[in-house]
Amino acid sequence: MCQLNFNSIYLISKGGVALVWLLLSTSVLAEPALTLNKAQTQALHNDPILQASELRVLSASQRAIAEGQLADPTFNLGLFNVPTDNFDINKNPTTQLRLGVSQQLAKGDSLRLKTLQGEYAAVAQRERGVFLRRNLLKDVRLQFLETLYQQKALTILRENRRYFADILTNSNHLYAVGRANQQAVLQAKLELSRLDDQINQGLNQFEIDRALLAKWVPLANDANLLDELPRLPNVASLESLEQNLQKHPAIAIEDAYIAIAKQGVQLAQEQYKPAYNLGVEYRKRFGNEPNGSERADVLAAMLSVEMPIFTEKRQDKRLAARQYDYQAVKLKRLDSLRDIRQKLRREYGNWLRLQQRATRYDQQLLKQAAAHTSAALSAYQSGVVDFSTLMYARISELETRLHACRVAIDLLKAQSSVLFYSVVSTQAEQGYQHAQ
Repeated sequence: MCQLNFNSIYLISKGGVALVWLLLSTSVLAEPALTLNKAQTQALHNDPILQASELRVLSASQRAIAEGQLADPTFNLGLFNVPTDNFDINKNPTTQLRLGVSQQLAKGDSLRLKTLQGEYAAVAQRERGVFLRRNLLKDVRLQFLETLYQQKALTILRENRRYFADILTNSNHLYAVGRANQQAVLQAKLELSRLDDQINQGLNQFEIDRALLAKWVPLANDANLLDELPRLPNVASLESLEQNLQKHPAIAIEDAYIAIAKQGVQLAQEQYKPAYNLGVEYRKRFGNEPNGSERADVLAAMLSVEMPIFTEKRQDKRLAARQYDYQAVKLKRLDSLRDIRQKLRREYGNWLRLQQRATRYDQQLLKQAAAHTSAALSAYQSGVVDFSTLMYARISELETRLHACRVAIDLLKAQSSVLFYSVVSTQAEQGYQHAQ
């Protein structure tokens, strides 16, 4: 984006109006080209979904501590055995003011198991955050590359438009001097109009893709992308990637849920154990004994035991339900692993085929298309071929260049998809983690 700042001075005289344009300063403000690394960094640092994920990790960690604590103690205060005939608390020897406290104890090892469940829930949230970062990184890369393709395609189309405009000018000149027929002029006009339409479509799609990228990277609204193809991290072998899928955050989330379900089974087993309630009570007595002495206050200690005797329809059913849940999450992990392995193989195969296509375009098709156009131009200038042959050769080279650009971008997009299944943190992810 370029912006020119001018100051204008208008001088008005009595005899007429004189306009003086005085250029005081000129400044060119150029927006730096947006690189993929900059786009990734901005997206990872500013995404509200990632920030919400970090808060959920903190929430789960705090909840794990709370779940491992004893229940709050219960305090009791009451006046007992008050006579209803005269409500005189000093006459009845059994009247008492009682102040007590009781504490409910958890069954068996329940508190420790609940704490472990909470800690594994925090692990699941943490791994989900890693998964969201990887997914965001992939989405930003794919959208950046798609926007970059539209930008490069527009550059190619505009270069060819200038070429076809020169052809149209030369055709009009040759037609005027009788060295070309009207068909050549009309064909040149037709191809130029087609190019204008392609450029219009490309601009439309470029604006759409840039708006999509601006969802994560607001800079994309004002800056063009760096025209060079970005460099992505290297891809490991398929065997290495498959062996490390067990450590992928998508699978690590399932592992955490399995651990939570396992603790749930153990918690259900703890429900077969008795629960205890301990209490201490101070009892204040009123009035005097028959011999005139004050009645002595008393203390009481209580122990309540919750005995799981009839377990068939409560503890047994809860344990069975937890065991079913445990088996279900283990099967879900197997399905997730199978699904992610299938997606990895698909993306990896696509990446390999695109490598072959990119090599073919670089080493053969682009050179052959350029040679074909050069030969057609020489033959046309020598009068060996007609104008249509020259136009066909030029259009063919244009399409080949566009296809080569498309394949180069698709290769990087496929590489981005494969990197999603790698367990090695990228530089962008590491920079995000260090900033937390």
